[in-house]
Amino acid sequence: MTALRVCLIDDDILVRDALSLGLRDAGYDVITAPGAAAGLDIASRDGIDAIVTDMNMPGTGGAQLIAQARAQWPAMAIVAISGAAVIDGRAVTDVAREIGADEALVKPFRARVLAEAIERARAAHKPAA
Repeated sequence: MTALRVCLIDDDILVRDALSLGLRDAGYDVITAPGAAAGLDIASRDGIDAIVTDMNMPGTGGAQLIAQARAQWPAMAIVAISGAAVIDGRAVTDVAREIGADEALVKPFRARVLAEAIERARAAHKPAA
């Protein structure tokens, strides 16, 4: 069985490395990116099954990335992560879902919790049997 390919996008190298290691330990093939542009490039050329992106990054933020990814790949599993629970007075999880994320998590969380969110996001795009 081929490992699921996940593009993990976060500008914080410590978060990126820790989550990448945890997801690899859970059996995922993880490709990391430090920002939205690199993440979208990876997703468009590397046969990605899921995108995990931070919501708050310099330059193009996670919200823009999610909207672009959802438009380009409607069936892509997308999980938003954020160190902030609130963006512009609204729960970050609500904002992320409104712009196209399947799941949203507020840091800190364990890699196992992220893996479960990825699986729920993927299940949301599978046709009913």
